[in-house]
Amino acid sequence: MVERLSEMIIPSDGTPGAKEAGVAEFIDFMVWSDPEEQYAFRMGLTWLNAHSERKMGKKFLELNPEQQTSMLERLGCKGKARPGEEDGQRFFALMREFTVTGFYTSEIGYKELDNPALKFYSESPECPHKDDREHTHLTRAAS
Repeated sequence: MVERLSEMIIPSDGTPGAKEAGVAEFIDFMVWSDPEEQYAFRMGLTWLNAHSERKMGKKFLELNPEQQTSMLERLGCKGKARPGEEDGQRFFALMREFTVTGFYTSEIGYKELDNPALKFYSESPECPHKDDREHTHLTRAAS
């Protein structure tokens, strides 16, 4: 179920997605590593299955892809959730956070971002702001 949810959040649509990046394994490890998250995560998975059975008569993984998407749209899009779906919204937000973190900290995600940390330079590139070495053109963050 974790793998299916992560695939739906970051699908393989012409480029590698969550499945290829091993996001489900990352999520398993993150939840296993944090006892405080374990209860909430297990309850979220249980809630999703129970909600799916209540609304559609089947467990989440037994639904067809369109039904799964429809159910998650209600949980993930502001203003679409129905009363009583707050627990599902919290779980799906957690699931998205784990999925995005797992994907973009993987080698595949770094490549998708074209992360400069993966590039090798024969010499260090110089600052592109040669006439503003103090970077005064940048706005300061509010304290």
